[in-house]
Amino acid sequence: MASPTTRLRPTTTLCAAALALLTACGGGGGGGGGNDEAKGGGGTGKSSASPVVTPTATAPVPRGKGSALADDLNGDGRPELRIPVPSDDDQLGGLRRIAYVYGSAKGPDPAVRTVLGRDDLGLPTGSGRQATMGEMDSATTADLDGDGYADVIATATKERDPASSERVHITTQTLPYIAWGGPGGPRRGTPATPVRLADADDGLENWRPLATGDFNGDGHHDLATVRQSGKDFHVLYGPFGRDGEAARTQTYANPLGPSGQIAELYADAIDGDRPTDLVVHERGDDDQTKSVLLTAGPDGLASTGRTLRKGNAIAFGDFDGDGKRDVAVADSGSRNDEPGYETEPADVSQSLSVYTRRMADSTPEPIRIPALGGDVLAAADTDGDGTDELAVSLRTGGTELLTIRPDAPGEIVHRRTLDRTVPSRVDGHGVPKKRRAVKLYGAGDFDHDGEDEVVLAWGPDPLFALYGEKPQRFWVTDGAEDEVVFTSAPYAKGGS
Repeated sequence: MASPTTRLRPTTTLCAAALALLTACGGGGGGGGGNDEAKGGGGTGKSSASPVVTPTATAPVPRGKGSALADDLNGDGRPELRIPVPSDDDQLGGLRRIAYVYGSAKGPDPAVRTVLGRDDLGLPTGSGRQATMGEMDSATTADLDGDGYADVIATATKERDPASSERVHITTQTLPYIAWGGPGGPRRGTPATPVRLADADDGLENWRPLATGDFNGDGHHDLATVRQSGKDFHVLYGPFGRDGEAARTQTYANPLGPSGQIAELYADAIDGDRPTDLVVHERGDDDQTKSVLLTAGPDGLASTGRTLRKGNAIAFGDFDGDGKRDVAVADSGSRNDEPGYETEPADVSQSLSVYTRRMADSTPEPIRIPALGGDVLAAADTDGDGTDELAVSLRTGGTELLTIRPDAPGEIVHRRTLDRTVPSRVDGHGVPKKRRAVKLYGAGDFDHDGEDEVVLAWGPDPLFALYGEKPQRFWVTDGAEDEVVFTSAPYAKGGS
């Protein structure tokens, strides 16, 4: 079963001059071309022969009777494909609108979509730079009130009142807001409901994506958020009332240790009443930082857990087919060139490790993938046999689907490559050879047939080649062949 795709962004600041030139400070970031030889090397790969759908008209959204899925806006029992809809003036990390492409019996249907912006979601007007940088990136979905229709949860930042600013010595407050769902999706323009945290002064560390899961396996969807200090985090256990209050809220101490600061939280996919584990990822000066895996049970999350290797991409899945959930962590090879980086072991950079439940008492051997690049991992069971393949991006272009040896998770028993590129001209504009490679975007069972689809993406903006930002063309594949290829360019005309 596919897990939510995780995309960990570096926490360091880009040099202003480098950003202007669209190059990264120090060591290379995930993306772009490379010199390693691999299948699809040089970013050439195989050009897709499938016709590109340009969905200019919006078809009516079918209304279902409700489901238990966390990403099913219309309640028809099939998840939606979430894609960003950037504006021309969006900067790195910025996002103004989100499109949800609805699943169907044939997979995502590009003509059936909902495009939502800040005003559509009813988010309050923010303040300063934080109001336009990244807040829509935080948007996620879960059925917090249990009515069978996924709600959209996003953050917004506002000015604190003088008394609150005096108490906490912070002038702004970032809060999660809920746009309540229904058979037709969130009602456009209806004011979103702020989530009630521990007290009136409480807030989030930043706009980083919120983590949704079922952390005690009771069938109600929960929400996990990093507090504004970055030193601890809340888990708000559902169901939620329409006033934004959770059934109960528990604050967890930082499992990374007293010196660690939490960057982001990543949860396993919600699946029935299975408790979903949580990964707590560390903030640091390097592109690659460590994480801690907290297991979940009937009483909620454990307060301590297993320390995972350093990396910048994480995916949950059942990679050995034993019916239990595993975690993969990858290091794409990007570095900030801080002193000491050149002394690390040779098997760390551009490698991944799979932590399986059956091998919980041993440290997994890292798997070297010399062309590993980008910051996206995904689990996908493309043949429905109960064992997930691990999808990884290659910085030379292409996506590899890896099958891990069950009794030796440091070995690969099978691998295949999805190669897609765009032609030399797209929409009348020339595309340099080094920017034609298509990258891994995610995975999901969008037709709900028990077999996952792997989604690839490409974008014309130079930021896509460097960081995977601003994708615009999407390939939905069955793991080998294309099911549909479409452009999201017409979506830019919808939502506000």
